[in-house]
Amino acid sequence: MATSIRSLCFLAGLAATPAVLAQAITFEYDGLIPLPGETITIGMSAGYGGTDYAMAGIATGVRINEAQGTFDNLRLVAPMAGPGTAAGVLGVGSIDGIIAGQLNFPTAQIYADPTNPIAFWEADFTVDSSLSGPVILDIQTVTTKYDVYLARERSTSESRLADLVEGELRIVVPAPASSLALLGGLAITARRRR
Repeated sequence: MATSIRSLCFLAGLAATPAVLAQAITFEYDGLIPLPGETITIGMSAGYGGTDYAMAGIATGVRINEAQGTFDNLRLVAPMAGPGTAAGVLGVGSIDGIIAGQLNFPTAQIYADPTNPIAFWEADFTVDSSLSGPVILDIQTVTTKYDVYLARERSTSESRLADLVEGELRIVVPAPASSLALLGGLAITARRRR
């Protein structure tokens, strides 16, 4: 029964997910609503406009509320794990220095992957096993670079930062063994850069 309730809460959250927007970072989440002691994987993807060829580079970080749990195993997703990239560094209430990118160098017949949106980052989050009440995991991106390749046969890139819609993810982790499991949910939203 608990699994059914958790599945319904997860599906309800997905129904609220907005369509992928041009120049947008979106979060992905790999499973059911996590309970205390469980680990989930959270990922990010980058979307870009239909007239651009591919993502070139992203420099971003995430701000995290005071949720009870820990992030670890920060990693970039290929092909966005090209030269000069970094999966980020854990800070207090943040993960800073996420730098993802790929090459497009036509003269050497190296072409960027034009997947849109394209996955670029993942991390594991483990909910504190001693959790006694419901908590909210709330993370938001803070991006300083968002560049795209304009065409397959060109190695130059252009910024789309001014039009970027930052990503936001909120997961309600229910208290263990309580009726609050009904309140568990997932909401993925988008917010326009200011």
